[in-house]
Amino acid sequence: MRSFRSRTGLPWGRVPAVLVVACAVALLAPVPASADKDWRALVEAAAYAYEARRPHQAQELLEEAVGLTEPETEPRAAVLNNLAVVLETNGYLHAAEQLYGQVIGLWARLLGPTHVNVARTLGNLADLHHRLGQLAEAAEAYELALETARHATGPDVAEVRAALEAGYALVQAAREPDSGSKQ
Repeated sequence: MRSFRSRTGLPWGRVPAVLVVACAVALLAPVPASADKDWRALVEAAAYAYEARRPHQAQELLEEAVGLTEPETEPRAAVLNNLAVVLETNGYLHAAEQLYGQVIGLWARLLGPTHVNVARTLGNLADLHHRLGQLAEAAEAYELALETARHATGPDVAEVRAALEAGYALVQAAREPDSGSKQ
């Protein structure tokens, strides 16, 4: 099953989809200043560090890249999303949860509330809740992500929707024994 990340973190054998999003944004965004080139290089270096199982180095690079992006822009949202994923991997779960919330709001303001990036980041938040065993919160986040994906615009809608459906099914399966034992 292809998902945003495995239950134990992002797959190490390939660059994570969320880092690919930031790299794609980096390549597609206009390059008006040298700072843009610098943050793009940092995002690329972070992706390589993450793939090489050096998530703490990836975190440092992404934190630096955030400072080189303009507030309220797609590059900032992409870098922050990647940073949230790396924070989660590094065990900073509360910080990751807060950052996912900020990124969801930023994507919604920048691209609209039904953009695929909103759905994707809601899926990341749902997966974090699932990983923490917060099944009710995970289900709620997946339901919102799926509703967003049903109306989504942007690239990779079908792939994101499929991953969300798979994640939601896992949460529902994990919740079934709980609901059965309460009867």
